[in-house]
Amino acid sequence: MAARSIASLSLSFGLVSIPVRLYSASESSASIRFNLLSRDGSRVKQQYVSEQTGKVIERAEMVKGYEFEKDRFVLFQPEELKALEEGSSHVIEIVAFIPEKAVDPLFYDKAYFLAPDKRGAKVPDLARPAP
Repeated sequence: MAARSIASLSLSFGLVSIPVRLYSASESSASIRFNLLSRDGSRVKQQYVSEQTGKVIERAEMVKGYEFEKDRFVLFQPEELKALEEGSSHVIEIVAFIPEKAVDPLFYDKAYFLAPDKRGAKVPDLARPAP
């Protein structure tokens, strides 16, 4: 199966912007995934239960929150989270290059690779001076 890109973005440095696609360099779909079943072979259903009341909570009644202290949360409304997504950029801006050995491999999470995107049909030739 052909590799599927994770994102379409632009790689930018200075006045140059190159459209690229981001791909995962490792294959994660090779892992085995099990289904949870009851002993009679039927699938089981996941439910969310309130710790305080013990009642089942429907997805429409849930909100997202961040725990900043033990059992103390900041709650976020869907509009607030949407505003954060809209403010994100699809540009990776290169501000500096560092030696490879300057980053401890301990901080490597996952490997990715970039490939040219079709949007970049007229990428400037940086090696040749302009006419």
